[in-house]
Amino acid sequence: PYKRVEDTLLAVAASLVLLLSFLCANWTTIFIKVEERKACGDDYATDLLGFSKVDKIGYAMIGLAAVAVLFAFVGGFVALRRFARIPTIRLASTRQAPELTLATGMTYHCFNSHIWSTGQDAAAVIKKQLMLLLPGVKIFLDVDDLKDIGALEQYIRGTTMILFFLSQGYFRSKNCLREVRSSLEKDKPLVLVQEADPEKGGGTLQALRAECPEDLQTDIFENGWTHTIWMRIEEFQLISLKIIAEAVLLCSPNFLDKTSLPLCVPGELESQSLVFSKQTTVWASPANPGAAELACELASAFRGLTVSNVADVGSSASAHPSMALRGLDRPGKATHMLLYLNQNTWL
Repeated sequence: PYKRVEDTLLAVAASLVLLLSFLCANWTTIFIKVEERKACGDDYATDLLGFSKVDKIGYAMIGLAAVAVLFAFVGGFVALRRFARIPTIRLASTRQAPELTLATGMTYHCFNSHIWSTGQDAAAVIKKQLMLLLPGVKIFLDVDDLKDIGALEQYIRGTTMILFFLSQGYFRSKNCLREVRSSLEKDKPLVLVQEADPEKGGGTLQALRAECPEDLQTDIFENGWTHTIWMRIEEFQLISLKIIAEAVLLCSPNFLDKTSLPLCVPGELESQSLVFSKQTTVWASPANPGAAELACELASAFRGLTVSNVADVGSSASAHPSMALRGLDRPGKATHMLLYLNQNTWL
C-alpha cells in the first residue's frame, strides 16, 4: 500500500481498469476468431462468450470499468473522511501526515530523559501519546528500552533528539546527569519539558535551573532550545505534545531545511470556532490599565462578546472623563468584570 489512502485506492482502480481492458481485448479477439471460422455454427461465439456482437463486449467492459472507478472514488471519499477525523498530527500546510524518517545510524527519534521519582508517569504519557499522534515515531524510554544501564551514552549516540523532562531532583540524579552531559558532548538537539504541577515535582524554570550544575546551565537554558510546560489538562497537554512533535520532525532528514513546522490535529480546540452561547458583556474598568485592550482582544476573537468601559460612578475614571478609553461599545449592564492584574493595577 501507498502511504496515502487516496493513492492506494487510485492504484486499485487503475489495476481494475487495466484488468478489464485486458479481458475486453482478449474476448474481442476470441469472438472475432470464432466468427471468422464459423466451423461450429453461427451462434457458437454467442454461446461461448455470451455476446451476440463484438461491440457489446466493449460496451460491457466500459460499463464495468466505470463502475469500478466509481466504487474506488466513493470508497476513497469515505476513507478520506474517516482518516480526516483520526486525531493524528498533520502538517498545517497540507493537512497530510508528515513523513517521519530516521537518519542513517540512528535508532530512535527521541530519548526521554527523566527522573523516576518525579517524572516517570509524565514521561510514560509523553511516549504513549506521541506514538498515537505521530505513528512511526521511535522514542527511547528506560522502562521499555533500557537493556544495560552502562550503555546510556550509546543510547544517546543512537538518538536524533534528546528530551529533558525537568522536575525536582532531575539534576541531582547521577544517571540523569550522565544523559545530560553525554547529550551536550555529542551536540544533540534538545527540547526542555518543564513539569508545572508542584504536587508532581514541578517548579518554576528558575528553581529547576538552580538545581543544575553551573557549568551546564548556559548550554541548557541559554541556547534557545525548544521549551514547553507540561500540564495535565488535555487541551493544554496537546499543545505541549505538538511542540515536542515539531522538534522531533525538524530533526528528521525530510525537514532539516525548515526552521518551523506548523502542525494541527483534527478536532483540536485550536481548530474550532468558539462562541458564547448567549450575549455576554464584560466590563473593563478605565481605572485598570490594560484591561480594556485585553477585553477588546477577547471580543475580536470570540463572537457574542461585547465590551463596556463605562466608568463606575465615584471612581477616579468617572471624575476624569479623559481617562476613559474611547471607541468601545457601551451596551449597558455588564455580565462579567475583567480584572487585569499587572504592576500598575493598585497604583
